[in-house]
Amino acid sequence: MIKNFKDLWQAHTEWCQGILIREIKSLKSSDIYIGNVPDAWFNFALPKVGKPADLDLKEIKKALSPINPATTIYLWEKHRKAGFPNFLKENEYQSFGTDTWMVLELGGLKKFKVDFPVEHIGLSKFPDYVKVTNKVFKEEGGYDDRPYNEICRQVLAGKRESKTPSLSAEFFMVYKQSLKTCLKADGFKSLTESKEVYKGGKPVSGAGLFLTKEAGYFHNTATFKPYRKKGYHTALMQERINFCLKRKIPLLYSIVEYKKASFRNLERFGFKTWQVCELFTLKS
Repeated sequence: MIKNFKDLWQAHTEWCQGILIREIKSLKSSDIYIGNVPDAWFNFALPKVGKPADLDLKEIKKALSPINPATTIYLWEKHRKAGFPNFLKENEYQSFGTDTWMVLELGGLKKFKVDFPVEHIGLSKFPDYVKVTNKVFKEEGGYDDRPYNEICRQVLAGKRESKTPSLSAEFFMVYKQSLKTCLKADGFKSLTESKEVYKGGKPVSGAGLFLTKEAGYFHNTATFKPYRKKGYHTALMQERINFCLKRKIPLLYSIVEYKKASFRNLERFGFKTWQVCELFTLKS
């Protein structure tokens, strides 16, 4: 039973091994998590010491530099409260952003009505999912998500092994197919105005779900700019929650940027913040 963030971290790490994490090196003052994609952000060091001065930055840099020149330090709340952020800033590091770990408490689950269909997709339509996420994440974060999407495709195809045998990759899409169904939801004034938008079942929003017998991890929700704030993110959330509940998955969680759109949507459904982690990278 997962009752705290430490247990959740361990569960997440276990299914990630072989999928996202290639290996974990245990050093004197930190554990180094090395990702499957050579230069991805998730090559990072998690301190295992209680005092900032005990963190060996030279050891961390030496361990990561052959793999990823930009050393990344990942801080839990206990590290932040102990003064690690100021210590890192004094040693040529800068904040890289936050990871907010959110968990759905089923007692507080809120359900929303969805007025348009969400499609559960497989390999045949995976390129549509890739198209949406690549474009959206490149626009929003300035990075290309192709390596991660390729990992997702390989899991979906059963070509990547995880430490968790039951792990599967699930994907969901919203397509513009029915003029009548989508007219009201998208706020167009007339069918003529919306005709070109819906032509040919155009993919406009997508979301991913990694699933084990114990947990469902919500990830990669993306919507093209012209179709935002129309309820697609809500529809994709509701569909994935329903998918997990039907399979009696006890734990549903996600990792999002603090106070951003995904964070607010998760809160609406009853997700609670378990931990806000901060990432630091070398200024150079």
